Amino acid sequence: MSGIVGFMGKRKAQPILLDCLDRLDYRGYDSAGIAISNLEGVEIRKTKGRIKDLRDVLLREPVPGGQLGIGHTRWATHGQPCAINAHPLTGCDARFIVAHNGIIENYPQLKKELEQEGHIFKTETDTEVIPHLLEQHDTGDFEETVRLVLPMLKGTFALAIMSQASPDTIIAVSQDNPLILGFGKGETFLTSDIPAILTYVREFYPIKNGEMAILTPEKVSIKTVTGDVLIPKRIVVDLNPQDVMLNDYEHYMLKEIFEQPKAIEETLAGRLSEDMVYLPELEEVWSEEKVQNLRKIDIVASGTSFHSGIIGKRVMEQLLGIPVAVSLSSEFLSEHPKLDEHTLVVFLSQSGETGDTLSALREAKKYGCSTIAITNTAGSTISRKAECTVFTKAGPELAVASTKAYTSQMAVFTALAIWLAQKLGGTGCAQIPDLIKSLARLKQDVESTLIMTQDAIDQFAQVIYDQDHIFLIGRGLDYVLALEGALKLQEVAYIHADAYAAGEMKHGTMALITPGVPVIALATQHQLLDKTISNIKEVKARDAFVIGITTVGDSLVGEVVDEVMYIPSTHPFLMPVLAAIPLQLLAYYSGTVRGHDVDRPRNLAKSLTVH
Repeated sequence: MSGIVGFMGKRKAQPILLDCLDRLDYRGYDSAGIAISNLEGVEIRKTKGRIKDLRDVLLREPVPGGQLGIGHTRWATHGQPCAINAHPLTGCDARFIVAHNGIIENYPQLKKELEQEGHIFKTETDTEVIPHLLEQHDTGDFEETVRLVLPMLKGTFALAIMSQASPDTIIAVSQDNPLILGFGKGETFLTSDIPAILTYVREFYPIKNGEMAILTPEKVSIKTVTGDVLIPKRIVVDLNPQDVMLNDYEHYMLKEIFEQPKAIEETLAGRLSEDMVYLPELEEVWSEEKVQNLRKIDIVASGTSFHSGIIGKRVMEQLLGIPVAVSLSSEFLSEHPKLDEHTLVVFLSQSGETGDTLSALREAKKYGCSTIAITNTAGSTISRKAECTVFTKAGPELAVASTKAYTSQMAVFTALAIWLAQKLGGTGCAQIPDLIKSLARLKQDVESTLIMTQDAIDQFAQVIYDQDHIFLIGRGLDYVLALEGALKLQEVAYIHADAYAAGEMKHGTMALITPGVPVIALATQHQLLDKTISNIKEVKARDAFVIGITTVGDSLVGEVVDEVMYIPSTHPFLMPVLAAIPLQLLAYYSGTVRGHDVDRPRNLAKSLTVH
């Protein structure tokens, strides 16, 4: 996936486009480019690298003043990162200029046909077929030409298109890929994600499938691809511009780790009483009778959200007493279990735009399943397509590695499980009063965890920063947490980190334990403590260096590990929220000690809208 921005107004476009791209480069930072019109023609500048590299190019080769343009920051899917493959792209004669996010699935066939017509391709990208198609089918009317070409494209895409012949116009199209209009005073913006333009506007309109936005200095028109005029219903997003500022933090990742108490508090606000969970967004759809008809639940997610989903599965199974399965979004289409009208499928996505998760959502709806989305992004495609949505309230998350969105997902998943159990009368309802009390004090427990762990984790990062391998072990929910901790270390510290169920070490993995190798032992599930300690002793017998993470009041783990870290104790279902924090901090400090850009890890991007 990549990021698109656009601007049309009375101010100079270049600084605004660059500022918006800076705020959007978590979507991709392999290369970047802009195209700016001075109303007589369009000029393009692009380069390999990040937005700062594009700024350097513009210092050497400035673009004459212009008040409208588009920009792009790329995460490479087709073609290696380089200036030639950077967007915006043109065809043979640079008549049309295109910035694209997504994948054109039928591009090999289109490219072959265009080459037979004499078109010469310069890049390795799938995107380049679009400007060539526009040239091939140019009617002399910019809007009509775009309308003619769109049905030829198969796949998912967001497009921002300019034309040398119509240098006062930008046309924007979205097909299963986000592209959002922002409205200011006499100014219009385009963006793949709202945070990129949050400092400029508050009113937005997500362009929907089958729609085109035509931006001119006089007006913005929304039309169907068949030409019918639509009246866009704008949405107002109540976000503080400070949410997208670093303020006094060196990195967004650290800022977002420390924003977790606020994110938890706002996610649960208005949803808890002393003995009940309230999810009014579900009430209209989910009657008690409908819940009673549930036979099973499937959870679908990718990456960090998948780990949240596994924890959600364990909580739901124990509270509801019905089968719960969890699937990777990318595997769901080909290997999903039996689906029918008695199945609830829950989709998790921080961005609400994850391509694989969207495909899974469409698949579930084909079988008549009920669908609930859990996402952090209002107006996102998944939130619009699902039957109903429970929003986390984590605020913008701009570091590529998810932290506050992850813990907010676990909090809201627990609330959802309680809400369903209240209606279903599940087998685990006796746990609900204590669980609600623990949810109510979760913000304070997260704050205490941050205070207790920050300094010690910095010290541990110094211990492991020069290690090539690290292992994380745990049992039950601690094993799921180990999976997430390993992912964080891989993402931002580039350490080969592996997670193992502690009881399975002796079935093969123990062969990897050598003297001095770091092992993080998670021991926060009290009912499993004796067995976990036994597993710790097994790796200590092979001279591993073991760091234990356990709860305040436990004196046993500290006796068998080399170093120990204590965190507050809460309900076992919520321990993964608290124990995630030292692992997030360990990954952050390990990455910074090793000199890496922890906000923008290599080869990764934030919102994976491609398959």
